Amino acid sequence: MPRRLRDAILGRSPKNEDSAVEPGSEQMLIGAAIGAIIGLLIGYMVGRRTAPGAVEARDLELKLEETRAEQRNFQERVTEHFAESAEKLNRLSEQYREVFQHLAVGAETLVGEGASGAFRALEAPAENPAIEADDVVAEPPRDYAPKTSPDDPGVLNENFGLDKDAPPGSSGSPKS
Repeated sequence: MPRRLRDAILGRSPKNEDSAVEPGSEQMLIGAAIGAIIGLLIGYMVGRRTAPGAVEARDLELKLEETRAEQRNFQERVTEHFAESAEKLNRLSEQYREVFQHLAVGAETLVGEGASGAFRALEAPAENPAIEADDVVAEPPRDYAPKTSPDDPGVLNENFGLDKDAPPGSSGSPKS
């Protein structure tokens, strides 16, 4: 059978004589390559989900999210607690002022002017009480004992309290 007839039956054109791939097989190769890529991706995903580390990682992520939720809940409870405490302290302060004013009025009406002066001294302080600079005594802390003479070693001296005349086996300082 001549080559031209065979090419016509097989659907080859004369230009594809040197080509070793048949026209329909290109599509099959592309399909096989796409199928292989999809298969690899599915295998990778399944492998990640079933790997021993993946289960542990998911458990740790769940535990982490649970711990974060507990921490947020705790922070909310602490905030509510301190807000409620502040509110109660404000009410307590107001009630204290009311009791104090009641006692001051009662003392003024029942005892007379002599007692009201003592209560006025205890009245609510001003909004911004000022501390005068003359009232503050700024002096460095005394972390030393005064010396009896300028030649005596201070308590921070390494030889303080040691007796020079003591025998070598005993110390001059008191036993502890």
